[in-house]
Amino acid sequence: MNRPPTDLAGERLVRKAPNRIVALDPGDRDYISAGLTAVEAAFAVAALPDTPIGLMPGRSLMRLLVDLRAGLRPTTPDQREAWGRLTGAILLLDAACAFAAERVEAERRRSESERPDGDG
Repeated sequence: MNRPPTDLAGERLVRKAPNRIVALDPGDRDYISAGLTAVEAAFAVAALPDTPIGLMPGRSLMRLLVDLRAGLRPTTPDQREAWGRLTGAILLLDAACAFAAERVEAERRRSESERPDGDG
């Protein structure tokens, strides 16, 4: 069987990303989009998704970024720069996902604390 080795760190990032839309700041969306555009230009591959980045579930977007990074082998300076931007996009998305998860958890705790004593 001739399979590439599994990127365990990448898989962990994909699995912990929520399977729902993550609210990204416009600057974050632009950064991710610019990174994917750079990959397209440097590697001559289709990298930008058909769905707008702001409407993609976090897990789908993370899968796209992780799979692109794992599948590309940079050989030129432009390719190395574009490949590095994928790393930045992955880290940015991971931070946004973590922030979203913390916000959801805080809202859950707040709603539980606001319940009358008999309902919680």
